[in-house]
Amino acid sequence: MKQLEALKAEGRIEEARQHGLLQLTEHPQHAELHYEVACLHDMLGRETQAIPLYQKAIALGLGGVTLRGAWLGLGSSYRSIGQYAEALAAFEQGQARFPEANEFKVFGAMASYNLGNHKEGIETLLRVLAETTTDPDLVPYRRAITLYAEDLDRRW
Repeated sequence: MKQLEALKAEGRIEEARQHGLLQLTEHPQHAELHYEVACLHDMLGRETQAIPLYQKAIALGLGGVTLRGAWLGLGSSYRSIGQYAEALAAFEQGQARFPEANEFKVFGAMASYNLGNHKEGIETLLRVLAETTTDPDLVPYRRAITLYAEDLDRRW
């Protein structure tokens, strides 16, 4: 892992990926290594190859922040290759495991959009915006944004 991290830090992503793949042949049950190699594939636009690595990392028992990243990476990779239903399912699983993690809501909203659920997607984004914004121009409108997020089509 040290050499992989060093190569990555030097911006030698393809070399890091190749090194990681070799390491996986020697350590096929190393969850963290699967995750790191999946991320390298993502960085190189190889989402299709990243997906089974993320899946394996999750199955091998990642924990904490790394598991959170793996669920997001998995969903994002699915979304990038047009597998929107699988992406949404991954984001939902990540959200269930990490309920406080807004990134799953935001990426899930994008997948909802891709699936044609535009209203659901924008309402989710509005909720996250209302809950998290610190923009002084938006803070005074937080209550209104929250109200619109409940039903964007509602008329008064």
